[in-house]
Amino acid sequence: KLLSAKMRPTNALHKFSVMGSQLTGKRVLVVDDVATTGATLSAITRCLLENDAAVVYAAVLARTDELMNSENNR
Repeated sequence: KLLSAKMRPTNALHKFSVMGSQLTGKRVLVVDDVATTGATLSAITRCLLENDAAVVYAAVLARTDELMNSENNR
């Protein structure tokens, strides 16, 4: 919540990892409660695809309008 839109992708970049090969060829659904800039979903998706998930779907329950209000933070 406290990070600017510009800082969120860097913050989420290496936060996720996968152990083993349990995702190889699998379809994965990621559910996020709130999407602000999409940085977390992007980082998770990248991690899953790099670990051989076949496809990644995302569902978001709510989206903030922070991105529109923080254009000066980019």
